[in-house]
Amino acid sequence: MITNVNGINLYYEDKGEGPAIVFIHGLGENADSWKYQMDYFQKSFRVINVDLRGHHRSEDGDKFITMELFAEDVIELLNKLEIEKAHFVGLSMGGLICQELTKKYSDRMLTMTLCDAAGFYPEEMATTGLQQRLERIEKMPMEELGALIGKAASKPDLDEKELNWVISLFQLNRPKPYAQATESTLKADYREIHANINVPTFILVGALDPVTPISFAQYLNEHIKNSKMQIIPEASHMSKIDNYQGFNKALLEFLAAYEIDSYKNMLTH
Repeated sequence: MITNVNGINLYYEDKGEGPAIVFIHGLGENADSWKYQMDYFQKSFRVINVDLRGHHRSEDGDKFITMELFAEDVIELLNKLEIEKAHFVGLSMGGLICQELTKKYSDRMLTMTLCDAAGFYPEEMATTGLQQRLERIEKMPMEELGALIGKAASKPDLDEKELNWVISLFQLNRPKPYAQATESTLKADYREIHANINVPTFILVGALDPVTPISFAQYLNEHIKNSKMQIIPEASHMSKIDNYQGFNKALLEFLAAYEIDSYKNMLTH
């Protein structure tokens, strides 16, 4: 479905009934990347999923893309859908957006799950690493770049058909908004707010993730009070796809403490 949010046409999906879960994809992905979670959780939850601005079916808009702008889009979508509170699940850049949401909209957040995410990026990644990425986006055809990114983000032994699908997600990017989102992602730094986050937080990370490795997840776990952390085996950066069964099980068990009726209902399906 398409709706106008903050001056752009935003693509979203709204399925199922029950407590709301908002899934927020990572840099260069789109709503389709959550297919295994949408299919699973809609049995007992209302699941919301978007193409973030500048991604696939959503418009770019005239403003430079930032984490704050992403967060405002998500909240405005929830306002339109008349959803007051929700559980938020974000992978990679989506995890940064979740942290951004805690700054102004923590009252809308029942919980947040940060998947294969960082709270900040090391200086080398945010400076020379960023410049290298921006140059690559400028010079390399998206078909070729998408193939490199998809392979780097997936576990080495991912089924070929599945890998080709992951690659196709990244090949859909448009260079200008992708470059903007890349810059805002690698420059994001939420260290100053971690101690003040009161939203119940779950941290998931693929055991094989080279993009946001286990050490990044451990940092979040140590600095966000009362957070819980779990490592997903046989999964890389795209843990929600690499080992979607393990991912879904871990997320459901975390949500059980807050949505026991929905949890029990899921066990009967």
